[in-house]
This record gives sequence, structure tokens and C-alpha cells, in this order.
Amino acid sequence: MPADALKWQVRNAILRTVKFATEGQRGCKGKMIKRITGLVLALVLCGAWALSLCEIEDADVDHCFARAKAAGGAFVVASHGRIVYEHYYGEQHKARHIPVTDKTYFKCASVTKFVTGIGLLALMDAGILDPDTDISEYLGYEAGNPRYYPKQPVTLRHLMSHTSGINEEGSFSRQSSLLSDMIALDKKAEGNFRSVRPGEQYMYSNFGAGITGAIIESVTGMDVSSFMREFLFAPLGIDAAYNAVQLSEPDYIVATYHADGSLYQAPSYMLRQPYEEWPDPDRHYRITVGSLMIRPRDLCRLGIAACGDGTLDGIRVLSQTALERMRTPQSEETTGITDKSPYSFFCIHEDSLFEGRTVYGHQGTNDGIVCNLYFEPESELVLCVMTNGCAAVREDGIMSLTRRLAQLAQEYLE
Repeated sequence: MPADALKWQVRNAILRTVKFATEGQRGCKGKMIKRITGLVLALVLCGAWALSLCEIEDADVDHCFARAKAAGGAFVVASHGRIVYEHYYGEQHKARHIPVTDKTYFKCASVTKFVTGIGLLALMDAGILDPDTDISEYLGYEAGNPRYYPKQPVTLRHLMSHTSGINEEGSFSRQSSLLSDMIALDKKAEGNFRSVRPGEQYMYSNFGAGITGAIIESVTGMDVSSFMREFLFAPLGIDAAYNAVQLSEPDYIVATYHADGSLYQAPSYMLRQPYEEWPDPDRHYRITVGSLMIRPRDLCRLGIAACGDGTLDGIRVLSQTALERMRTPQSEETTGITDKSPYSFFCIHEDSLFEGRTVYGHQGTNDGIVCNLYFEPESELVLCVMTNGCAAVREDGIMSLTRRLAQLAQEYLE
């Protein structure tokens, strides 16, 4: 099928099934304006808006970022479907002394996987992808573990729960091979697989996450960043991209810094990097690992949709089926995955952030970069933490900076 025809087929299927829906947005626009106006008026009259903003002290947030030696950062909190606190710290570019603001684009690191997961779940809702179908059907060649389990299919469920058995330290680490050369059965690239059956062992895999981006390109006929911008970000009024050149306001792109405070990547460097705005699944298997750039408020808004009923500002982002997939633990009883993975469809189930409570979301780290998005459906609390470089360390799997900021937001737990 020609690429343009395939693109329109995908577009129509998603608009029918998931309803990223301009029609629904128009239909509720007047009601939404009245509802928001009434809410703001009520909050002003009772003082609740001022109270919610004052419950977290800016100085306490600044102290957390300073303690982590952050170059710049953002902390955004949502409760019951609305943002109740946001604070921006430090500089998006230290040499030029440009402050972080609500317009600053941060890099998401591995939270990219969570956001990509929303797009994958939308394609599942549209019937274009299936979580338990052999990925060979989407890639156009027989893929799998050539030495140990050549007849055992690898599925999206395996890739998105990090139980595929794909080896992180094989050809992927050398950054030069074609995807088909690494995972096609007839290439017999045994070093790219571990000696485990797909679904029987959890091991976090950036390589596996990158393959899901290649699959998106294979089935949509679009490069993955353009697909996500058209079908997810644009309907929600979000300016985000998996590459710097597609962002609308490049002056607000952060410089990123190593944990020791030295420069990692300048915005000018990011903007010089070429990006191919056409599908190339054989080469585009790294894009969905950690490339997304987004504003903190917008990342928090996606968390609001995932935390609630799947809608945001009257637009459906996630179906009920998708929400259940994200929140249901993978297990031998429920999905046939025999090892306990903390991930369901690129969404972690985290029990150590708040005692006795489970939050969902994802963490991203890359040297000094930290990004966390966590939400708890029971209390409707959403936390977004982003930095462009800091010296935070992990404490029981979660960055110390995020743990301290989460303590400040505990008052919103019911």
C-alpha cells in the first residue's frame, strides 16, 4: 500500500476508535469554558486556589533542586485533574544565563517510553497493532531468538514489559547495524539475544523499546516523531517532538549537563542533528528510547489523562482498555509472562515512593538528566519532575531529588 494511503488509513482508524477528536472538542468547548470559569470563580471566592499554591513552599522546592546541584529544573503537581502547583528553578542554559520558565523544553530520557506507549496503545485500540502478535508481522521479516527459541514469537507485550530476552549489550551498543541484521532469524545474530524464552525473565531493555518505534513506522508509514505530533500532541495543544528541529520555539530548548555540572549538549548541537522525517524502521530503532523533548506542564497533562478516565480537556487520550492495560500487572495468570516485571506497556508499578501506596508512570535518567512522571489514580495525584542536569542519586530505585519533592506533595494524597 502506498505510504500516503496507509497514512490516511491509520489516521481514520485512530480518529474513529480513540477519538483524538476535534468534533468532541468542539462539542464540549462552550461547556468547558463555563465549567472552568465557574471553577476559577469558586476558587477565588473561597480562597482555595491561593491555599493550594501556598501548601508547597517555593523555597522548599528550591532547596531540593539546590541540594541535588541541579542546573535547572521544574516541579509540577496536579490533583483531581488540574495543575495545582508548578515551579521552575535555575537556568536552561548556564553560560548564557537563560532562566528556566514554563516555556522551557526538557529532555524526557526514558519517560519517552511511557509517552510512546500512549501512541502504541492508541494503535492497539485502532486494531492496527495487537499486543500478542508476533512482531515479525509488523516488521516484514521473521524476527526472533535464532539460537535458543527460534519458534517462540517476540510480541509488543514482551517489548513493553521488558521481558523480550533481547540483549542490551549486543549490536545495539555499537549504534551502526540495521535492525533487521540484529534480530532477523536468518541473520543468526545470536549475541543480540539472551538464553531465555520471551516472557520468562525481566530485564530492562532500551533496545526493545527502540524496536517499538520501528514498529510504529512500519505500520503507519510515518516517521515516529511526526506520527506522535499529529495524532497525540497536536490535538492536545502540546508542542513536543523526538528531535529538536520540529519544536516550534527553539530558543527555549535546554542545554543539558553531566552530573558534575559540565556541559553535555548545547541547544545549538541538538538543532544541528539531522532528523529524517520519513519512515525508516531499519535505522530508526533508537528514537523511542529517550529522545522526547517536552514542556513540564504538558508532560504533567499527559499524566492527568493517564491518572483519570483517559481524557484531557474533553479529548480522549487513552481508552478504558488502554488504562487497564497500563495498570494491570503482567503475570503468568493474567498475560502468560512468567517473571514478575514492574512494567505494563511501558508503565511502571512503583510501591516505594509513598509507603503503602502504588503509583504508576516512568522514570528517566541519562547521566545528569532526571525526569519522573508518577500518578496515583486513587488520590488523582500527578507529579512531574524534570531537570537538565543534576547530581542526584538513586534511593531504592527512585532518584533522591524526586523522593524529596514527592514528600512535599504528600498532602495531596487522600
